[in-house]
Amino acid sequence: MTLDYDVSHDFRETEAIDLGASLSERDARFDKLTNIASLTMQAPVSLLTIIDDAGGQQIFKSASGLTGELFQTRATPLSHSFCKYVRDSGKPLLVRDARTHPELKYNPAVAEFGIIGYLGVPFRNEQGNVVGALCCIDHQPRNWDENDVEILTRLASIAADQLHLNSAETGRVKAKRLAEQAAATRASFLSHANHEVRTPLSSIGGATRLLSTLITDEKARNLVGVIERNVSRLSAVADDLVRIADLDDASSSIAAETFNLTEVVRSIVEEHQGAAKAKGIGLTFTCSLKDNPLLLFDAQSLTQVIQRLLSNAVKFTSVGEVHAAIAPERCRDGVTLRISDTGCGIESEQLGRLFEEFEAHNPRTARQGGGTGLGMSIVRREVERMGGEISVSSRPGEGTTFVVFLPASLGAYCSEVDE
Repeated sequence: MTLDYDVSHDFRETEAIDLGASLSERDARFDKLTNIASLTMQAPVSLLTIIDDAGGQQIFKSASGLTGELFQTRATPLSHSFCKYVRDSGKPLLVRDARTHPELKYNPAVAEFGIIGYLGVPFRNEQGNVVGALCCIDHQPRNWDENDVEILTRLASIAADQLHLNSAETGRVKAKRLAEQAAATRASFLSHANHEVRTPLSSIGGATRLLSTLITDEKARNLVGVIERNVSRLSAVADDLVRIADLDDASSSIAAETFNLTEVVRSIVEEHQGAAKAKGIGLTFTCSLKDNPLLLFDAQSLTQVIQRLLSNAVKFTSVGEVHAAIAPERCRDGVTLRISDTGCGIESEQLGRLFEEFEAHNPRTARQGGGTGLGMSIVRREVERMGGEISVSSRPGEGTTFVVFLPASLGAYCSEVDE
C-alpha cells in the first residue's frame, strides 16, 4: 500500500445520492467515535464528513479538534475537501505530506487550514453507498501504515452501524406516530359514523313502534317486523363501532371488580334458553370450580364476551346442543370458559382470520346470523385486554369450540384451587 494515493487513480463520476436531513445534519452521537479516532491516531483533528454535491460542500457530521470558523460552520466548500476523493474512489486515501503531493498541494485547505498529513477511509450509508469519509488530519507530515488504515476502517464501520441504528429508531418513532394518527383518525370516524347511524335509527325505530300499534293488516305487520329487525341489526353495528373506538383508545381503563363468574355465566345461559328451545336444540351449563370463587375482572366486558360467544353458538346451531363449561386451569393459575356447539363449523382456512375485523367465516352463515363482522375481533381484544387468551377449534359440519383462559387476579383464585 502506497503512502501517497494518486487522487486521479480510479476516479469516477458518482451518481447523485439523496442525503436526507438525518444524514447531513450534525449528530453528537458520533462524537465519541471521532474522539476515539483522534486519540488512537494521535491526530489533532478527526472528522466524519458527508459529501454534499448538490450544496457544493462537505459537511462535518461529527468533528473532534475543530477550532475557530470551522467549529462554527462545520462545513467547507468541496474545493477544500480531501474526503471527496475518498468518496469518489471508494478507497482509503493516505497522504504523508499534502504540501509535496503532486495534486493535493494545490488544494486551498493546505494553506488555509494547515492540512498536511491526512488519512481517510470510506463512510457508507444504510444502502452501502459511500457518502463521505472518516478521516484524521495532522498539521505535520505523517507516515501512515496499514494498521492505521485498519483501525480507522473499523471505526468507520462502527459509525455506519450507528447510522443504521439511528435510522431504524427514527423509522420506529415515525411509524409509531403514524399509527397513533391513524388510530385517532379511525376513532374520530367511528364516532361520527356511530352518530350518523344512530340518529336516524332512533327515528325509524320510534316510527315502526308507532306503526305496529296502528296497523291491523297482517302483511303490513310483517313488513313492520322486517323494519324492526333491521333496525335492531343496525343498532348492533352502531354499538360495535362505539366499542371498537373505545378499545382503540389507549387511555381507556379496565374497571376491575369482584364478581361471581359461575353466576354470571349461568345467568347468561338462562337468557338464551328461550332462543335455544325455539330452535329445538339443547343448551347446558356445567361448572367444576370449588365454592364458586370470586374473581377480579372487568365484569361488563367479560359479560359481553360471554354474551357474544353464547349468542353465536345458539345462532349457528340447528341440530344438537350448545354447552358452556367453567373449569380450573391449575397449570397456569386461572380458569377456562369453554363454549362448544354442534353447529355448522368453520373451514380450516378461515380460522386464522376469524378474529380479524370484518371477517365472516362463511358468507352464507354470515347472512344467516346477521353478524357485523366486528364481533369476534371485539371478543379477542376484550379478552386480551384483561390479560386472558382465546382460542378456537372447529370442523365443518361438526361444530365449534371456543376456549377462553382467564388468569387469576391478585391471588383471588389461587387459594380456591389449592385447597
